Amino acid sequence: MLSFVPSKDIETIAIEFEGAATYQDAMKIDKIIQEKYADKGKFNIYAIISERQGASFEGLEESMKVNMDAWNHFHKFAVISSSHIKEKSAEIEKLLPKLEVKYFTLDEMNNAWDWIQE
Repeated sequence: MLSFVPSKDIETIAIEFEGAATYQDAMKIDKIIQEKYADKGKFNIYAIISERQGASFEGLEESMKVNMDAWNHFHKFAVISSSHIKEKSAEIEKLLPKLEVKYFTLDEMNNAWDWIQE
């Protein structure tokens, strides 16, 4: 399930996931990208991921395939979770090789914002 959370940066979409990212979740993000960032260039995503059994980014990956042009403006992806889940987000890095991905633990949330705003 996807929830939007307050962002500390106008160029950043802040979200929280519980469980797997669905196609519907990805379409919600895609709508925000189209409305706010399509004409402005680069944007970032700050994602807090509550890890559960079966967590994946398959739905997000499907949306990226559908609208790759918009997703090519994706600049930084801060992944915040209770433990590093690099292996589960590898599919996003494969789709967008120019994307900067950095992983943070829950106690490093402020560091994640600092990195996004650099």
